[in-house]
Amino acid sequence: MIDKSLQRKEAYEYIISKLNNLPSDVNDKDGFQIISLEDLWLLKEGVADPSEALVSVIKQFLGRSVNKVELYNYLVNPFKE
Repeated sequence: MIDKSLQRKEAYEYIISKLNNLPSDVNDKDGFQIISLEDLWLLKEGVADPSEALVSVIKQFLGRSVNKVELYNYLVNPFKE
Protein backbone atom coordinates (compact mmCIF):
# COMPACT_ATOMS: atom_id res chain seq x y z
CA MET A 1 0.00 0.00 0.00
CA ILE A 2 1.30 3.44 -0.95
CA ASP A 3 1.85 5.99 1.81
CA LYS A 4 -0.81 8.78 1.84
CA SER A 5 1.89 11.42 1.95
CA LEU A 6 3.46 10.02 -1.22
CA GLN A 7 0.07 9.92 -2.96
CA ARG A 8 -0.51 13.56 -2.06
CA LYS A 9 2.89 14.56 -3.42
CA GLU A 10 2.20 12.64 -6.64
CA ALA A 11 -1.12 14.50 -6.96
CA TYR A 12 0.77 17.79 -6.61
CA GLU A 13 3.32 16.78 -9.25
CA TYR A 14 0.48 15.78 -11.58
CA ILE A 15 -1.17 19.20 -11.23
CA ILE A 16 2.08 21.07 -11.80
CA SER A 17 3.04 19.00 -14.84
CA LYS A 18 -0.37 19.55 -16.45
CA LEU A 19 -0.35 23.29 -15.75
CA ASN A 20 3.18 23.63 -17.14
CA ASN A 21 2.06 22.01 -20.40
CA LEU A 22 -0.83 24.38 -21.03
CA PRO A 23 -0.46 26.83 -23.90
CA SER A 24 0.20 30.38 -22.74
CA ASP A 25 -2.95 31.68 -24.46
CA VAL A 26 -5.43 29.58 -22.45
CA ASN A 27 -8.46 31.68 -21.53
CA ASP A 28 -11.15 30.87 -19.00
CA LYS A 29 -14.42 31.83 -20.65
CA ASP A 30 -16.38 31.32 -17.41
CA GLY A 31 -14.46 33.95 -15.48
CA PHE A 32 -11.42 34.06 -13.28
CA GLN A 33 -10.80 30.86 -11.30
CA ILE A 34 -8.57 30.80 -8.24
CA ILE A 35 -6.27 27.90 -7.46
CA SER A 36 -5.59 27.96 -3.73
CA LEU A 37 -1.87 28.22 -3.11
CA GLU A 38 -2.44 26.89 0.39
CA ASP A 39 -4.14 23.76 -1.02
CA LEU A 40 -1.22 23.29 -3.43
CA TRP A 41 1.35 23.76 -0.66
CA LEU A 42 -0.40 21.27 1.65
CA LEU A 43 -0.54 18.78 -1.21
CA LYS A 44 3.12 19.37 -2.09
CA GLU A 45 4.14 18.72 1.52
CA GLY A 46 1.97 15.60 1.63
CA VAL A 47 -0.04 16.73 4.64
CA ALA A 48 -3.53 17.08 3.13
CA ASP A 49 -5.62 15.42 0.45
CA PRO A 50 -6.70 17.47 -2.58
CA SER A 51 -9.75 19.50 -1.56
CA GLU A 52 -12.97 19.26 -3.55
CA ALA A 53 -12.54 22.92 -4.47
CA LEU A 54 -9.03 22.30 -5.80
CA VAL A 55 -10.15 19.30 -7.86
CA SER A 56 -13.05 21.31 -9.26
CA VAL A 57 -10.89 24.28 -10.26
CA ILE A 58 -8.22 22.04 -11.81
CA LYS A 59 -10.88 20.12 -13.74
CA GLN A 60 -12.40 23.37 -15.06
CA PHE A 61 -9.05 24.98 -15.78
CA LEU A 62 -7.56 22.02 -17.63
CA GLY A 63 -10.78 21.36 -19.51
CA ARG A 64 -10.22 19.12 -22.48
CA SER A 65 -6.44 19.11 -22.19
CA VAL A 66 -6.53 16.26 -19.67
CA ASN A 67 -8.28 12.90 -19.60
CA LYS A 68 -10.98 12.87 -16.89
CA VAL A 69 -10.11 9.29 -15.86
CA GLU A 70 -6.44 10.26 -15.46
CA LEU A 71 -7.37 13.30 -13.40
CA TYR A 72 -9.55 11.19 -11.08
CA ASN A 73 -6.83 8.54 -10.77
CA TYR A 74 -4.44 11.18 -9.40
CA LEU A 75 -6.69 13.59 -7.53
CA VAL A 76 -9.79 11.72 -6.36
CA ASN A 77 -9.61 7.92 -6.27
CA PRO A 78 -6.51 7.55 -4.05
CA PHE A 79 -8.16 9.67 -1.35
CA LYS A 80 -11.56 7.98 -1.14
CA GLU A 81 -12.28 6.43 2.22
